[in-house]
Formats: sequence, C-alpha cells, structure tokens
Amino acid sequence: MPTNRVEIGPKHIAEAKEAAEARAYTSRDPLIFADVVEKGLQLRIQAASVTWILKWSGKTKSLGDLESVTNAKAARERAQKVRNLLRDGTDPKAFLTGKDAGKSEAAAKAAAKQQTALAAGFWTWERLIDEYADNHLGKPRLSRGRLKPPSLDSAKGARTALTTPEADILKGKLVSELDIGDIEEVRDACAANGRPSASRAFVRNAKAALTHAKKMHSRKSGLEGRPKWWLEVQILHSTAVQPKTRMPTVNELARVLYMAEKHRTLEGRKNSRATTETMLCGLWWIALTAQRTNAALAIEKANIFPWPAEDHGPANGWKVAAWAEEDMKSKRFHSLPIPPRLVLLVERAIAAGREGSKYLFPSTALRKGKDDGHLDKNSPKNLIERLRGKRANPKGGKASAATGVDLLEGIPHFSQHDIRRTFTTTCVNLAIRGDATSAVLDHAGLETGQEMMRSADVTLLAYDLSQRLVLKRIAMEAWTNRLFAECDKVWRQSHPHFATPGETTMKKLDWDRIDFANLQQGVPFSPAAPWYEIMEEAAARKRPNRPDGPLRLVQTQKQDELEEF
Repeated sequence: MPTNRVEIGPKHIAEAKEAAEARAYTSRDPLIFADVVEKGLQLRIQAASVTWILKWSGKTKSLGDLESVTNAKAARERAQKVRNLLRDGTDPKAFLTGKDAGKSEAAAKAAAKQQTALAAGFWTWERLIDEYADNHLGKPRLSRGRLKPPSLDSAKGARTALTTPEADILKGKLVSELDIGDIEEVRDACAANGRPSASRAFVRNAKAALTHAKKMHSRKSGLEGRPKWWLEVQILHSTAVQPKTRMPTVNELARVLYMAEKHRTLEGRKNSRATTETMLCGLWWIALTAQRTNAALAIEKANIFPWPAEDHGPANGWKVAAWAEEDMKSKRFHSLPIPPRLVLLVERAIAAGREGSKYLFPSTALRKGKDDGHLDKNSPKNLIERLRGKRANPKGGKASAATGVDLLEGIPHFSQHDIRRTFTTTCVNLAIRGDATSAVLDHAGLETGQEMMRSADVTLLAYDLSQRLVLKRIAMEAWTNRLFAECDKVWRQSHPHFATPGETTMKKLDWDRIDFANLQQGVPFSPAAPWYEIMEEAAARKRPNRPDGPLRLVQTQKQDELEEF
C-alpha cells in the first residue's frame, strides 16, 4: 500500500489500532502514515504492531509503540530529540530505553552518549586502570629517552590505589565524563573513613593515570581537546605527610646489630628456632650498603664481582655488587663498591645460604609454586620488632603490644629505610661529597643515558664508567668505617672487661672456644669481638698471605652459641 502523507492525529491512531487488531497488513505490505508536520516521522502498521518511525539521513530509527508514545504530539517531540542525537553521532537506543523506563531527559541522554562511546571503544574508569597499571607500568616503557623495564610493584600499587572501595562510584563512568568533583569525592571519602594513605595514593595515581591517558591515548580515552583539569586536584592538608626526619643514630644502629647477633633466640616466641645466619647477614647488609630493603635483599651471588686494581680501584680486597634494573626503584642499573669487610659478609652469607639458590640472602621458606626467592623485605622489620618484645609469633601478623623484654629500650622506632637518612647525615657530618652520597643511594637525577640492559650485560656494566665506582667508594668507605667503628665501641662497652689492659688475654680466653678453621654453619656470637673480627682472625690463621683476598668458608660445622660472660 502506498504511504499516506497526512497530519497524523487521533483518527489515524485509531485506524492504526483497528488495522493491527485485524492484522490487515504485513511487513511486505504495511500501512504507513507519513506526518507532514514533522519531517521523517511515520506511523507504521504491520501485522499486530503499530510503531512510530523516524527516517533521517538514510537511517530508520524506531521511536516506540503506541503504549510508550500515545499521541502524535509526543511522537513529534521524540522525533526531534532523536534527530538531534543522531546529528551529534549518538545512538539514540539507550535514550529511548531510558525514557521508556522513566528516566529523566538528562539521564537518558547521558546513557545514550555513554553507550555510543563504549561502542566506539572509548575508555571507562576500569579501562583507564587497566591501561595505566597493566599496559603502562607493567610493561617496558620509554622515560626521558631511556627504555625502562616494567615495574610490577608500581603496577600493583597503582591498581590497589585506584580500585579502593571508595572509588566504586566511578565504575562504569567514561573517562571523558569525569571532572574534578569525582576525584575529590573519592579523596574525601577515603579521608573520612580514616584512611589518609589511601586518600593520598588515590589522588597521586589518578592524576598520573589521567596524564598518561591524555598524553598517549588522547582520542580513545576521551580526553582529546580537554584541559588537564585533574592537575588542579590536591591532597587534603589533613592527610599530608610531614617531612620525615626520623632516623637512628649510628650508635643506635650499632646497638641493634649487636642485640640481633647476641639474642638469636628469644623467650616468648611460639617458635624457639634461632634467627638464621642469612637473616643476620641481611640486616648487616642493609645497614652497611644503605640500599632500599627489597633491592638490598634481592642481590644475586653471581652479581658480586672483583674490582680490578687497574680500574682505578683499591689494590685488593674490594669488590663490586651489581643490581639489574628490575630490582631498583629507579629502574636503572646500579653497582656499588664494597670494601673488604662487606666482602667478608658476602662470604658469611654464601656459607650459610640455601644450596642451589641464586640469591645471596635466600628465603628460608618458599611460596607454593616457587623454586627460589630472596628474603622478604618485611623480614628485617619483623626481627627488630621481636627484639623490641613484640611479635611473639614469628610467622607475622599485626604487631601486638610488647610480649617480652624490650632489648632495644631507649632506641626510638625506625624503619630500615630510615637507615638511608642516617647514611646521608653521617656523610654530611664527615664532609663527604654530596654527589658521592647520592650516587650510593641511587637517587633520581643520576641518569646514565643508557637503554635498558639485559642480564647478560651485568658483568660488563658493573665496571661501566657511568656507574662512577671511584666516586661511590668515597662515601662507602667513610660510612662503613664509621659504622664498624661504632660496632667495635658497642661490643667493648657491652663487656667492659674486654676494654681493660687484659683485653688480649680475655679475648683469647673466649676465642679458644671458636673453631676458626670451620665456620660454615655460621659465625657464633662472641662477647669478645664482632663477627668480622672473628672472620678476619680465621682468615689470618688459615692463610696469612691471602693472595686471593678474603676467607672463603667451605667446611660444614655445627656449633652451639657461646655461653655469655
């Protein structure tokens, strides 16, 4: 049947209903009323259905049936709105569904725009998190002209921060729809819930993620042409972290090391096993190298190299420790000169470590599915807490109130990371060059210009001129000498009779209990001297000339801890 061009009114709607009830028309031969008032609007009857239709720019869109659009006036208004959406490139389907469900005009339009954007592949909040955490931080990336390896810890931290429960209100939202208030609302909710760290972390990571999206995926993220409004968002003053000044003094650090060596077993622990040699070595290594805890404990045995005398280094005894990019926060290759006594510590750790592990400080307990690993970064912290009388259960859990004697009474709380501040302060007091101190700490700003290195390059890179080993040696030598001197002082003060004129005789009386030729299972605590003096004595007795440097421990022995004086 031909199209009837009319001004659609009540009589045409009534005729349409009758035709539908009688099923007088088919899809091949429908009855069509074309409205002469609203261009493109039609009322189409086929079989039992009566539908309002809009034809525009070669497209045909259904506007609804007579139950949802009951009269011509409503049909004309809906046709105008749908036409405007089509002109904007928005699929009106979600708009019509929303209106039929009782949504407001604004909500229905927003739903339509969102569905259109999603269909075109534009990002939602969830997609932003995936792209930033997994495809940016979780993969190698260029930074300042240098290819940096993936930062899995950073990726995990970013995902945790951006998926905080308070951010659930952002789920499903398009990135293009976000505004300052959305970020501030989550920030404020975290703070109100007593989570200041989560509040800061959310703001920091949201700003970084949005900046990455605009820089690398401007169109798909929906940020093309938009100002960087997110940079205006600030953390709340109530959640701001005060600049950290906390740090142990060198004497306090030496006392902690002394107590850790002396009190290897502690009362009040469910597990009576002594602190392992590996754990003790790890604590000393963190203190003496001033490296970040996880990086310090991740050092591999194969990455300890000799330092050739002809390479402007010390004539004998020094070595070089090297870290791959993935182990460093900076994601830069890092190497550090280590003096002879630290080399002795390496030997002590190797002697006590798990056979077959590639790590200098191997984990004593491996997670299911892993065949190797290094000490967890929390292990030194847990050890110090036990010395303070906390953590009766060595397996961890929240630090409880003191359950035993505080062996570190008078020493303020500090973290392993605070040791780096002690290192810096000590170097400043010793008038050590600032660039030497920063080089040891691997601080930002010491770019080498190198691209990401493969593991096979580690041996060569350990001596690369960009590592500035001679410069780093200045700070390392000053710091380790200072800490060792303080440890010597603590040992003497803890046992005054060794500081008397008869010190040599008293030390010999104690040292007679030590099998210097056989220290494989660990260096026992001696009130007479620290472990490094014991190892140096052992080396002197075994190889007075020592042409190959420090003692290598190769024998197996089990020796009980010495009785205390």
